[in-house]
Amino acid sequence: MTRKHPVAGELPEIFARVTGLLLTAPAVGQAVANIAQAAHESLAGSVGAGATLFDDQGRPSSTASTNSLVKQADQLQYDLGEGPCLTAWASAQAVVVDDLRREHRWQEWARAAAPLGMLSCISVPLLLPDATGNGTSEAIGALKVYADRAHAFDLHSQQVLALLAQPAALILSNIQTRERAAQLSESLKDALHSRSLIDMAKGALMERLQVNEREAMQAMISRARTENLLLSELAKGIIAPAMDLDPQAP
Repeated sequence: MTRKHPVAGELPEIFARVTGLLLTAPAVGQAVANIAQAAHESLAGSVGAGATLFDDQGRPSSTASTNSLVKQADQLQYDLGEGPCLTAWASAQAVVVDDLRREHRWQEWARAAAPLGMLSCISVPLLLPDATGNGTSEAIGALKVYADRAHAFDLHSQQVLALLAQPAALILSNIQTRERAAQLSESLKDALHSRSLIDMAKGALMERLQVNEREAMQAMISRARTENLLLSELAKGIIAPAMDLDPQAP
């Protein structure tokens, strides 16, 4: 007979909770905060939870905590470069701390975090599904829950947190991609606008000074260096009188 997964009955509620929270978040920061809150509410014994996204260098790029104690415990990990959250992300595996007073894996962090009153925690990686087919998954962050008593969490707690992390990782990654695309679009627009201003200013100088295109560009570059201005700023100043523009306008 097939053995039923201990949390199989909780799957619909867990997925509905996290998916609903994340899909309504307008930005990565809010989505990270939502998943941290969902984790805190889903585990009995939790006194707080946090979620962190890391960049390629292992630096936190977006973090959220349900209270100040979690924020402090997490910040100590980032400052010291060690701890269960960082290990869960780096190893792409769940990490459990049963009793911080007897923790030897991250001694500096354990000593620094002990006064906060956090005695146990679970950290699970936020894993993206393997798209290469070689069996490896990419961890983009970690989700963690803290308790103020030892041995507060069991295998069931770990499974619930891992289930929360599954849809969260995918949706957070999609929100990140969307934000990066929007930022790139804005940067491209700015670049095209600057190029247009420079071309207009170059044409104005060619007519005004009776010089060719190369000479006009050289004159602009020289003046920009002398006045310590960006070419686009200088260009705006050159064309502003002719077009009745405010040179201070964006």
